Amino acid sequence: NSLAYGGAGFQPSTEKLDGMVNELLDCAEKRNKFSRRRPEHPEADVDYINDRNKHFNKKIERAYGAFTKVIKDNLERGTAL
Repeated sequence: NSLAYGGAGFQPSTEKLDGMVNELLDCAEKRNKFSRRRPEHPEADVDYINDRNKHFNKKIERAYGAFTKVIKDNLERGTAL
């Protein structure tokens, strides 16, 4: 019965198998090139306790950084009220 699941002993050619393997390897290589970790800066100030907090602090700094610059400078100098 030719409608049976999986065919009746069908074997793909070796050229087709080699082409499929090469295509899968190329896709994996492209995926590895695309996905990369962002570099860490060891000299940067640590103002976070975990990765979620690090991301949150970056968002807050983008939104309110210009408004809090004077306060941060005063805190670092020790002249804050």
